Formats: sequence, structure tokens, C-alpha cells
Amino acid sequence: MTDTEPGLVALDWGTTGRRAWLLDAAGRILESRRSGRGLLATTEGIDAHDPAARAAAYEEALREACGDWLTAYPRVPVIACGMVGSAQGWVDSGYRTVPAPVGSGTLVRVEHRAGVLHLVPGLRIASDDAAPGDVMRGEETQLVGIIDELGPERYGEALTVVLPGTHSKWVRIEGDGRVTGFATAMSGELYGLLTRHGILARTAESSVRDDAAFARGLAAGRSRGLAAELFAARPLVLDGLLDAGSLPDYVSGVLIADEVAHLLPSTASEAVGTAPEVVLCGAPDLCRRYAEALARHGVRTTVLGEEVTAKGLWRIADRAGLLGPASGRGRQDEDVRLEGTPGR
Repeated sequence: MTDTEPGLVALDWGTTGRRAWLLDAAGRILESRRSGRGLLATTEGIDAHDPAARAAAYEEALREACGDWLTAYPRVPVIACGMVGSAQGWVDSGYRTVPAPVGSGTLVRVEHRAGVLHLVPGLRIASDDAAPGDVMRGEETQLVGIIDELGPERYGEALTVVLPGTHSKWVRIEGDGRVTGFATAMSGELYGLLTRHGILARTAESSVRDDAAFARGLAAGRSRGLAAELFAARPLVLDGLLDAGSLPDYVSGVLIADEVAHLLPSTASEAVGTAPEVVLCGAPDLCRRYAEALARHGVRTTVLGEEVTAKGLWRIADRAGLLGPASGRGRQDEDVRLEGTPGR
């Protein structure tokens, strides 16, 4: 296999979306696809408690996502991360308990008519009587790509990584490459619910970008508490102090300000440690919003793009030996295994 030939099919299969990449042997993206058919759309209308029905739905969705790649390159391995490996997904790939090395764990094999799919396990913090735990699926792979993207000059430093999204993650990575803690905020999901349902959604008109309204929401988000400041958007519109079309940006500012105030390592969250700089990775507009919120706390940011997930999937596949002996980059000191392969 040459470096320009397809070497891996990689998927990030989440709750509400699905991305697929065709990568070459060196991890470069040859082709990419994006779809809104995540877990919810894939399993809509089927019995969620019927494993056979779920498997059939996911197999059909896999063919829809990249069936032409699987036909054209039948020997190329396929790997996926995200909610496809959850208890509601195709097969439960399990969790690795924190603290754990970035990208470690056992890949779970899923056999289907077109071949084999390898699923990446998630990360979890166990709950106890003193505190609830936490879980992530998909973001653990993003972290592998982030470490790879930052390069050796940053590897070895402790990092605080923020992954904005439907369920934003705040992650602490130690200098030895272990994830030692993380916290989740469902700010993105709350934003969707508030701006599509309920009284604020009825108050808002067609959304227009309004950076001033977002900044106003950031300033308000730490004043009287989240619930009070969210409702304040309605009287601001009724009194003519906020355009109805700007209400979503105001709500976004309130939610992000509250999240940052509670989870920023230097202020409130022992779970993710302390760092003067935060690495942001996600959609450009979301990262811009979080960077603005963090700047108000005096925190510098480094911003990386979403495509690092593809590099993370390639790196995990390489460490697990899926890409064959020709790739072999750094596998000897990593803890990634195929299911059924004895660990060290």
C-alpha cells in the first residue's frame, strides 16, 4: 500500500450527526462526508430493546454512509467512535475508567455483511455517594487527534481541553498523557431546547447573528443565576432593549458564561485542574464564542478544527495494528488492543 492509497475508513457517529472519512495510509483525508443521521435518526421507528433490529438499522446506515468505499476497498479496515458504541448503539463498546492514557482501551469488533467494524470505547468517571460520575463517547478520540496535532513540543505538558458541542467537555490531560478528570455541560442541548420550544422560542424571531447580543449575554450570565438570566431575555425583547432576532445569541451568551464560570479550572472545577491556557476544539463559531468567554477570565486559547477526530481515529487504528506493519508509528509503547488480544 502506498501513502496515497486508501488505508482506513473512519466514522465519528454521534447522537445527532455522523461524519465519515476515507483516509490514506499516512492519515491524510482523501474524502469526507457529513450527515445529520446520528443515533437518533438511525434508530427512529425501531424497537430500541431489540438488538437484531438495531443491528440491521446500523448496518443499513453504514452502507448509506460509506457503502461505496466498502465495495471499492474491501480490505481497508473500518473504525468508528461515538454513540454508535453506546448501549443504545450498534454494540456497546464499553468504557475505560479514568485515569486512563489518551486513546487507550480495547477495540470491539462488530461483524456485518460487508466486513468488520471496530468500535472505540469511551471514558467514564465512576459515580459514588459523594459525587456523580461522568461519561464521554467520541471525545476520547478527539483528544488523541488533539495531542497529535499539538505535536511533541506540547506533549508532556498538562493540558486543559474544552470541546464545545451539544454536551461540552472540559478535560484534564496530565503531562504523561493520562486523562485524569473531565466534566460535561449540556449547554448546547439546553440552547436547542430553549430556542426551539417554550416561551423564549415564541418570543424570538428568525435568528440573525448579533455579536453585541452575545456579549451582553456573557456579561449577564454570571449575575443572578442561570434560570433568572435566561428568562430576562423575554422582558428585554418586550421592552425593546433586545431585538427578537437577537434573542438566540443572547441566550447563547448566558449559557456559555454560566458554563465557563463553573467549569473553568482556575475558578471552580477541581475535576479538571488548573491551567493558564485552554485548548479549544470544535466548530469554528462555537470555539470563537468560548474563546471570547474565556478571555473575560484572562485565559488564553489555542483553537483546533473538528477534523482532528479523523486523525485520532487513524492513530488509534494504527496503534491497534489495523493498518498493518507498514504504518507502525509508535505502537510499541501504546495501550490499544483488539478485542480478544491479551494485554501487556
